[in-house]
Amino acid sequence: MKRMFAALLVLFVVASPALAQVPAGCNPPPVERPLDTTPPINLSLLKQSLIYYRCTLYDADIAKVVAEARDWVAQRAPQVAKPAIVLDIDETALSNWAEIYHNDFGFIYGGGCDLNAKTACGVHAWELSARGVAIKPTLELYNLARKLKGKNGSRLAIFFITGRDEATDERAATVRNLRKAGYDGWKKLHLRPRGANHGKFVSDYKMAVRALIEGDGYTIIANLGDQMSDLVGEHAERCYKLPNPFYYSPGGPVPESGLGCLRR
Repeated sequence: MKRMFAALLVLFVVASPALAQVPAGCNPPPVERPLDTTPPINLSLLKQSLIYYRCTLYDADIAKVVAEARDWVAQRAPQVAKPAIVLDIDETALSNWAEIYHNDFGFIYGGGCDLNAKTACGVHAWELSARGVAIKPTLELYNLARKLKGKNGSRLAIFFITGRDEATDERAATVRNLRKAGYDGWKKLHLRPRGANHGKFVSDYKMAVRALIEGDGYTIIANLGDQMSDLVGEHAERCYKLPNPFYYSPGGPVPESGLGCLRR
């Protein structure tokens, strides 16, 4: 997902295609910094609180949400003729923490990316380098889903829908990164068409793609994403919001009554 950052952003784990071991900035572990919400909030202290959260509680919070999704997918898939699940990529399937941490939560799109230098890491260059790290609980869900079948014997279909821009180099790098991290055998990877960013929320594009998937006869039994913009618009029996306090990708408004797919 192309990140349109509000006030915050973060750095990611320097890692190989395997699962991250010790996240960047977490060795030695950071000192706990309770969040002081007295206005105006000090941005430097807030960043320290976010790093502490990433190093201590984030992994467990991710695992808790994905475990709920895993239980539901395992239960529901055999009851549906053409079951499917939808996964976002950034901060849902892949972690970019090494880049986020390196950039001190700043969003810098252009330029190169050398994590050993004291210069910024360009997000586009980072994505082209295919160094995102698998988020372990999501990968475990993915591997389970690949073994499941619908009630008519058809395999559960897995779709990736990302806000990354559609372009030859971006698509090739994203495919390479997913496969390197252990995600292979999906049904289809959807990237956002170029030019679709103008005047529209990413949630509009993602909702439309989910509607197309349903139009092909699939029942989307679960949709997982780290932003509400991944989930707004429904078109899924259940949806799961993974924690991400590191950046914000705006989307269409959430109904006052909330999302039905979140109420389970």
